[in-house]
Amino acid sequence: MRIPEIKHDNFSVFWGDEKTADVTFTNSMALIKRYSQHPVKQIFAKDEIPLFEFGEILKTRCWDEHRDNLEKYLHKLGLSDYNPYEICRKTHGVMCQDKVWFKYEGESLTWDDVKWK
Repeated sequence: MRIPEIKHDNFSVFWGDEKTADVTFTNSMALIKRYSQHPVKQIFAKDEIPLFEFGEILKTRCWDEHRDNLEKYLHKLGLSDYNPYEICRKTHGVMCQDKVWFKYEGESLTWDDVKWK
């Protein structure tokens, strides 16, 4: 199995329109600056997370990698491999069960732009 190359774009985490964290990367760690400790609004429990562990957290914002017809969903996003970093980059990590989402550097999106309608 080929390991996909992972591009780590810095981003902010929001709960609706409230910024709850900023995420930046080193070669081996995700560095989290948390603005909220609220357990529902905050998906990170630590300020420094190894990249593998960070990827596992991002998987919780994606479809199950063994889902039926996964290739169809990946194709709709323009992806050929299951890569939680890339899936979250395309979907902004939006899930229907909460108001957590990711805003990447250079974007001017709001919660109204990304939420399920």
